[in-house]
Amino acid sequence: MKRHGSALHPVNYTLWYEYVRGENPALRAAMDRYLGQHLQLDEAVAEAMYRRFVSGSGIDATLVERTAEGVSTVLTGMAESAARAGDQTAQYGTSLSRLSQELAGSAHSPALEEMLTTTRQMQIAVTEMQQRLSDSQNEIGQLRAELHRVHEESRLDSLTGLANRRAFDQRLAACLAEADAPARRYQRPCLMIADIDHFKRINDTYGHPYGDHVLRAVGAILKEVTPADCLAARIGGEEFAMLVPSSSLSEARALAESVRVRVAAARVRRQGQDDEATRVTISIGLTLFRPGEEGTAFMERADQALYTSKDSGRDRVTVLAG
Repeated sequence: MKRHGSALHPVNYTLWYEYVRGENPALRAAMDRYLGQHLQLDEAVAEAMYRRFVSGSGIDATLVERTAEGVSTVLTGMAESAARAGDQTAQYGTSLSRLSQELAGSAHSPALEEMLTTTRQMQIAVTEMQQRLSDSQNEIGQLRAELHRVHEESRLDSLTGLANRRAFDQRLAACLAEADAPARRYQRPCLMIADIDHFKRINDTYGHPYGDHVLRAVGAILKEVTPADCLAARIGGEEFAMLVPSSSLSEARALAESVRVRVAAARVRRQGQDDEATRVTISIGLTLFRPGEEGTAFMERADQALYTSKDSGRDRVTVLAG
C-alpha cells in the first residue's frame, strides 16, 4: 500500500486485502490493468473499485473493520519482532566489538588479520541493521497510530462529530448485554431518541447548507449536556439518540428536558445574515430497558415515544416506561 501511495484507511485495507487474497478475480484484473499503466492507485479510482468490486459483493462495514483490526494485530506483531531483533542485534554488536578489541591486541598473523577485518565488517553491518530496525519500529508506530486514528474517525459522524449509527449500535449491544447480567439487573439503561422538528421545511426554506448548520448546532448542544458515561449519536438524517447506561427514569427525563430546552433556546443564524432564523426545536422519545428484551424492541419503544411527541405538537418529551 505504501509503495502505491494508498491512504491508510479501512476501505483501502479491505481493497488491498481482497486483491492479495486472490479470490476476487474481477477486482484483481481491474487493479492489475490500472497498476500496469500508473505508478500509484489514485484515491478516487480506489474508491470506485471498492464500490464496484467489494462493497457490491456483499462485503459490509463489519468486514472492513475486521480487516483493519487484523492489520493492527499484524503491526503489533511486527513491532514486537522488531524490538526483539533489535535487542538481539545489540547484544551481537557488543560481542563483536569485544572480539574486535581482543583480536586487535593479539599477535598478528594472516588468519587473525582476516578475522579482524571480517569482524569489523560485521560490526558495520550490525550497526546498519540496528538503524533499519529502529526505523522500522518508528514506521510501525506511525502506522499503528494512523490506523487507530482512522478507526476512531470511522465511528464518528463527520458532520456533527458525534458517534455515528455504527458506533451507537455497537455500544447499545454491549450496554444491553451488560444490563442483562444477573448482577446488573437493577441498573436499567434508558434510551432517548430526538428528531429536529420540521427539518424538511428548514432545508426547503433556507437550503441544505443551513440545514447542515442546524445539525451541527444540535450536535454541539448534545456534546455539552451528555454525561461522561452516556453516548450521544447521530443515527439518521435529523435524528439523534442518547444512551444512558444506568439511570432512573426521572433522572433521564430531566436530562431529556434539559436537551430540549437548550435547543429551543438556541438561535442558529444563517451565514452572512444578521436576522435570526426560525426557532429550532426538537421532539424526544424516552424509554426504559426491559430486562431480556432485544435492542430492536428497545429502539422501537423509544421511536413510539418520539412519534407521540410529534403527534402531540412537537417540542416536548414523551416517556414510555419499560
